[in-house]
Amino acid sequence: MTDEKMCLYAWIGEDELGSGKVGLKQGLVPAGFIPLVVMDYDRHKIERGSIREGMEMQARLYGKKIRLARFDFAGVIAETQEGS
Repeated sequence: MTDEKMCLYAWIGEDELGSGKVGLKQGLVPAGFIPLVVMDYDRHKIERGSIREGMEMQARLYGKKIRLARFDFAGVIAETQEGS
């Protein structure tokens, strides 16, 4: 994978507890709540998939807007040596 093809998708939105802060949302899944950030190598699978249904369900449940955001690769900030 080349750097320019990397992108992350994340749910972002306002805190359900009323702090007014916007941040990374946790998705309600069968196992509980997990932060929703994912790499999508297809670039379109996430935008078309069932993740939108989950977003809508959770937004209705908490009464808060959730946004699916794509973060495109912009550059390397720091890099480690290869592992051994």
